[in-house]
Amino acid sequence: MKAATKVRVARPTDHLDEIVIFYRDGLGFEVLASFEDHDGFDGVMLGLPGEQVHFEFTRQRGHSVGRSPSQEHLITFYLPDWEAGDC
Repeated sequence: MKAATKVRVARPTDHLDEIVIFYRDGLGFEVLASFEDHDGFDGVMLGLPGEQVHFEFTRQRGHSVGRSPSQEHLITFYLPDWEAGDC
């Protein structure tokens, strides 16, 4: 990926606090930025150190987004230093 290339995956959620704990504490992502009550939305951007890819998770106050459309609604990471059996 070129240094200037940036990818942001944005997803709404009903579980913002739990998502932050999972990505930050469980996967080692850093909180890059966050906001509260911006036109009724709260959000957080999380990313891996030194990478040009990050996630933005948002919640709209007073609104429920519900569940993902299916159990196959996934995000997959391919990490260059990870090998089968490391998990």
